[in-house]
Amino acid sequence: MANEIVDFIYSVPPITRVFLLGTIGTTFGTLLNVISPSLLINYWPSTVYKLQLWRPFTAFFVVGGDPMSKLMEIYMFYTYSKDLEMEKFRGYTADYLYFLTLLGSVIAGLNYVTGGFAYLAPLLVALTHTWSQYNPERIVRFYFGITFKAKYLPAVLLAFKLLIEGQLSFLISATGVVASYLYQHLETSQPGSPPSPIIQTPQWLKKLLPAAWSVESGWTTDTRHVQRSFGSAYYPSAPAGSGRPGSTSSNSRPEGSSVSFRWGRGHRLGGS
Repeated sequence: MANEIVDFIYSVPPITRVFLLGTIGTTFGTLLNVISPSLLINYWPSTVYKLQLWRPFTAFFVVGGDPMSKLMEIYMFYTYSKDLEMEKFRGYTADYLYFLTLLGSVIAGLNYVTGGFAYLAPLLVALTHTWSQYNPERIVRFYFGITFKAKYLPAVLLAFKLLIEGQLSFLISATGVVASYLYQHLETSQPGSPPSPIIQTPQWLKKLLPAAWSVESGWTTDTRHVQRSFGSAYYPSAPAGSGRPGSTSSNSRPEGSSVSFRWGRGHRLGGS
């Protein structure tokens, strides 16, 4: 049993793994009264005036709601974050980390206005919105066995927040849609042109995290063949000194490259 848990943890791509373990740790820590959630949420006066600078980061590991809702949000975050990290960002840890940093910065800034303290819910909405843009026709299953196309998933999540948790929770979560929309706009604002420099992964971050990651082979610097749990992605050899793609955008593949993978079936989000 222990080996199976360890194998599962190591099968999760790195950034998603950090969020998965972090949210599980903070959730059970607060439920067992090991740690107070008031130390984790981003309360701006404490962040700015008391220099409690960890708060904007730990706020992304705080899950609201009852215990069952917490577990469901963690599961959904794991599902869609893993898909994006391994498919849209092709296992490039630096690119995915920078993508989340951009989303998180917008979410934190907007929630300074809304008064939101915990950011995992809007980040989850941002990820589902981004994921749905690349998988609009996939069928997903929600609570009570309700099925619909993925392009409606962000709206359904927001409606669920409004009905179950109220207007404030809806507004806080809606900041995730704004963050994702802004990223999509910068990525595709001018078809045929390179993405905006704002979403280009900084060189220092790519040097810090230079490798791609896959379930089968772990970290690898061979970008010509990245093996994944969903299939394989093949990229042609790049000219000497050209390096790997330098953008967080999936549209920035090397010219002439081809990608093949299996997306699998629609995800089950809840219910029986």
